[in-house]
Amino acid sequence: MPDRELKLNSVSRYAKESPLFILEEHGHCEVPAGCGGVVLRWRDPLAGVPLRVQLYAAGECRFLLDGVEPPSARPVVPYGEHVLAFTVADVDPAFIALMFAAVHRPGHDPHVDSTPEQAVEISILSTVDGGWRWSPVEPADDRWTRPGFDDGDWAPMEPRTAHRPPEGTGWDQAGYQVGRLGELGAVGLGVPVAADRIWVRAGFRLTPPGGTR
Repeated sequence: MPDRELKLNSVSRYAKESPLFILEEHGHCEVPAGCGGVVLRWRDPLAGVPLRVQLYAAGECRFLLDGVEPPSARPVVPYGEHVLAFTVADVDPAFIALMFAAVHRPGHDPHVDSTPEQAVEISILSTVDGGWRWSPVEPADDRWTRPGFDDGDWAPMEPRTAHRPPEGTGWDQAGYQVGRLGELGAVGLGVPVAADRIWVRAGFRLTPPGGTR
């Protein structure tokens, strides 16, 4: 039997280790395997970073990453320059308009195990560093959702701590979301005036370990 066929049929191809890829084991009631099951996924660490996305918005919100809607709440984001873009409705200046976190924290996610485990942690968080900017005027085209757009005439967002209270005596879902995001290090952001809709953008860069790209 040729050597090539021996390699093709070797049981080593079923091993859960690889020098080139990371094996992720997802276990959660929401995955297709259902409660008690797992989903296995091989991931190329050179392709980017899987960021778990969480956000709170005052009203209806549309979120784009580099001009497109992410395919999941844990997209693999390539290394390089990126832009987060949001359209948020029904904004009250007294309350948080937007709060956001996209994190990669290996070992801290109870639903995902990786082999080999990665040590580098990454956090993209809403903050008042001037990089989260907003406009009350709808942009002329979609260039604002991608890198290279000049947002110099957009205003920086302001810190807010209070969220809009729930109606009646029901469960405070907004409070729960704000609390979870605060634990991750995100800051609540607001604007000084009421608005039916605002446009928000923030840029960030992902640099591969040990190099630039």
